[in-house]
Amino acid sequence: MLVFVLFGYSQKNVEAQKNNSAQKNDSINSVSKFLKSVVPYGTFEYAFGGNRKGTAVVEIIPRIGLQGKWFFDESDRYCFFTRAEVGLHLVSRDDYIEISSDPGATYSKVNQTFYTRQGYIGIGTPFGSISIGKQWGVHYTLAGNVDNMYMFGANAIGVYNAGTDGGPSGTGRANQAVKYELNKGNYYLGLQGQFRNATSNDRKFADAIAAATSYDFNGLKIGFSYAKVFDGVDSVTHGEAKINDEMIAGFIGFDKKNFHFAVIGQLFNNHEYTDLKYFYKGYGIEYNLKINFGKQKRWSFVNNVSFMAPLKSEGLSYYSNWYAFEIARRFSLNTVLFAGFKIDGSTMSDGSKSDMHTLAVGFYYNFNYPVP
Repeated sequence: MLVFVLFGYSQKNVEAQKNNSAQKNDSINSVSKFLKSVVPYGTFEYAFGGNRKGTAVVEIIPRIGLQGKWFFDESDRYCFFTRAEVGLHLVSRDDYIEISSDPGATYSKVNQTFYTRQGYIGIGTPFGSISIGKQWGVHYTLAGNVDNMYMFGANAIGVYNAGTDGGPSGTGRANQAVKYELNKGNYYLGLQGQFRNATSNDRKFADAIAAATSYDFNGLKIGFSYAKVFDGVDSVTHGEAKINDEMIAGFIGFDKKNFHFAVIGQLFNNHEYTDLKYFYKGYGIEYNLKINFGKQKRWSFVNNVSFMAPLKSEGLSYYSNWYAFEIARRFSLNTVLFAGFKIDGSTMSDGSKSDMHTLAVGFYYNFNYPVP
């Protein structure tokens, strides 16, 4: 009898150990599967250039990050996704050398080695995706088609407005945002709200809203976007938007193999400011042209023109007017060298010409990140 009891106890022990071992293996496999779904990425971008005020080595928009996506149903229709991205501030920035395809990068740096660019988590479904955190706003889904230069551009697209990364207004890397996006075939719809307690004019509901939509007619894309701030203030400090900040934009673009063209026009109120940081009511237009050429299409010619000015009723002399030309050569999936020239035809508030023409050369090195 004792033998049978001992045998039974021993058998249960073995089965328990097998179950524990199986659970550990499942746990290890689950962690391993999760880690495979999380991908590190980064890009290192630097340039050497100068204008009439001097020369400098500057960073463009170097960054590193993690992004992940994992399904939680057997049909692979529902998923979680996330991204955490920081910018790198490793080179002292000279204010008189403006070389950046992200004019809002300096807003977030505040002289820190690492600064926040994006951080969000979301859920994807067949009926659209919902994400929360600091993330690209729905307006950038359209305007990003014009933000296509290696060093210059993106001045009049309404994204990096009033010297920011578009975080306070929600048109760029929106702060504390909830975003809904639906992609059905050629149709896109994006809705966004920002919910925060950032200013003395805080609202009970959304502090800022935005919406964007577009349709792709077999390479020809047409879209519209709108953004409005409710919690703006008269005297703006870091992280705040100007009172009555509002923008509406129209977009048209064409992509066909190695040819790209896009243009965006906007009307706005208190969304941009002059060189003296005076907010105004105005309009802007910017276009971008990119042509890939050569035997393996590794060469690119890129041209960008932007114009932004107050309405005549504002009675201001200031306006922004930039022309940029770049040529680039991709050497691998990771590396591209480029050179560019920016002609600055802007007029300052006192009526003088800016004449900050800039010539520069630079390079990108990317990993797990698409080379432009």
